[in-house]
Amino acid sequence: MEHIFESVALGVPARMLGRALNSGRSPIPSPGGGEWQASTISKMIWHPVYEGWQVSVAQGAVTGEDAVYRHPVTGERISVLAEGAKPIAPEIVRKARAALRGHLRYEEQPSSKKYHLLTDLTRCRGCKGAASGGRSHVCARHGAGKFCPDPVSVTRTTLEKHVTLAWFDRMNAGDETDPLLWIAAERYAGLQNPETAEELADALAAQKTAEQRVQRIADQQAAGMYDPPFDVHLPRIQAEARVALQTALDRVAALAPKKLDIGWLLEHEQISEAWENADHALRRDLLRLVIRRLVVARGARGDNRFDPTRVEIHWLDQPDPWAPAEPSSSAA
Repeated sequence: MEHIFESVALGVPARMLGRALNSGRSPIPSPGGGEWQASTISKMIWHPVYEGWQVSVAQGAVTGEDAVYRHPVTGERISVLAEGAKPIAPEIVRKARAALRGHLRYEEQPSSKKYHLLTDLTRCRGCKGAASGGRSHVCARHGAGKFCPDPVSVTRTTLEKHVTLAWFDRMNAGDETDPLLWIAAERYAGLQNPETAEELADALAAQKTAEQRVQRIADQQAAGMYDPPFDVHLPRIQAEARVALQTALDRVAALAPKKLDIGWLLEHEQISEAWENADHALRRDLLRLVIRRLVVARGARGDNRFDPTRVEIHWLDQPDPWAPAEPSSSAA
């Protein structure tokens, strides 16, 4: 498995690597026992288990959207490694993922533009699966012969134009109090230091989990769940929640950039200049500073006109509508 990560990190395209693994006198079987596909390699590169982390699949999610499982109290990730076992080196994982994003170019490839502007952002509303392709974004499940109740198909260039304009409008509408601009600034700073950015993302996730636990305890208390005789448990539960939240806040404070500059995000001319001067890979990153995903619905049959209401943009300053609902808990 490490060989696969190292090859992708060096810029070898997933399709070319798949052909190599499938060829020769003794082809190497894929994890499923069959031939290697580019999609299989891509899912491996993004899967947290190869970093040693336990995952929990959200209800309704498709393969490739596995989320790292976090302890419900501390928000910490849980290791699945046996004693003495080592995960894929973080630097190799980072480089491999950067290569899949198109940040690196393989010598025999003319350009990273084969990674389209919205590749890996676009989802089909019908099945919540990927909707990536060439000239059009189409439901991947439907294209693979699998069932989708309402498979999407939308011209790539039309969708890219719509989303780019929406990005400009959203960025230009913000001011210095807009949380989305601060999110963009943090993530942009993270592009300059990917290792720190990953740690910060982990710390922010732990903070969110701790904050949700505090709120859940408050809601439970208001609902009477800690009325006598259960009130004896409340001080301990509150203390644990406070410690977990303060620990998360301290970690975020230690990892967050000491000074963020959002001045350029407040000026229309500077945003436009940044976009115009950006290469294809950087434009992909700029969109992902503030966009979690795009959900596109199927168009009306026989109507070739583009309807903007088909596109739902999940901005990063809003709660994730696809996040799994928290399991109900009792006083414990």
